[in-house]
This record gives sequence, structure tokens and C-alpha cells, in this order.
Amino acid sequence: MKFEAIRRRVERHEQLVEGRALQTGTRMSALRTTWRESWTPTRIVLAGLAAGFLVGRSDPSVALRRLAGGGRWLQLVGALSGLFASLQSTVAAASADKAVDHADQAASQAGHAADEAGDAAVAAQAVAEATPAADVDVDAEPRPRADRRRPDPTWTTPPAPAEAATDVSER
Repeated sequence: MKFEAIRRRVERHEQLVEGRALQTGTRMSALRTTWRESWTPTRIVLAGLAAGFLVGRSDPSVALRRLAGGGRWLQLVGALSGLFASLQSTVAAASADKAVDHADQAASQAGHAADEAGDAAVAAQAVAEATPAADVDVDAEPRPRADRRRPDPTWTTPPAPAEAATDVSER
């Protein structure tokens, strides 16, 4: 065969493979949607009942003897559960690191906002000093209440029966 004939043959086969890959993709998506649509709640319940019946009918001791050393399988399950717990803690630590980074970013943004608010307050004070105002003392500290030594009236009266029952039931 000539080189050009071989090259055309390879190109045809490449096009054929691309077409088949496209067909496979479309059929796979159709199968996936059909599979998901076919699992109705009734079918899920029936499949669970059938699986439960089959598991109930089987004898676990016979199944363990068939596996030739059920203790090894239990050890494997225990080791895998420890591995899974370790992986979960690693993922939790990584997400905690990300949370710390986000908190640092939020703190820096809050610092920038506080700086801007301070600048705005200085500008507002400059404007207030420039304009004559009434006898309002902006820098005065708030005065405490005159009756601050009296107890809060909500603590001097007994609670309503519903509140008392709720308070007791929560303890």
C-alpha cells in the first residue's frame, strides 16, 4: 500500500472512533436518565423489602465459614473504619485551616472598614465644628441611669406558669 492510502485509512478509522465515542456518550446519558427515572419510591421500597428478606433468610455463620476466616474480614473492616475516621479528621483539619484563612480575611476587611469609619468620623467632626450647632455636647459620655441600683422588675416577679414549666423541663 502507498503511504497516502494508509493515511486516509487511519483518518477514516479516527473519524469512526470519534463517532462511536459520541454515540457512546449520548447513549450513556440516556441510560443514566432512564435509570434515575425508573427508581420510583415504590420500587425503592420493594427493593429494600426484597433485600431485607434475602438477608434475613441467609445464615451469617455459614457465610462467615464460606469466607474462610471471618475474623480477618472483621479486622479488615475495623482497619478500614479507622482509616476512614483518619481521613475525615484530615479533611476537617483542612477545612478548619480554610476557615482560619477566611476569618483572617474578614478581620482584615473589618479593620479596613473601621479605619474608613474613623476617617469618616473625623471628617464629620470637622464638619460639625465648622458649622454652628445648638447646645449639643457630642463628646459627652452617656450618663448612667438614676435608678441603676434598683433591680430589674422582670427578676422581682415570679415567672408565668408556662415559663416556669419550660424552665424546669429544660434542666
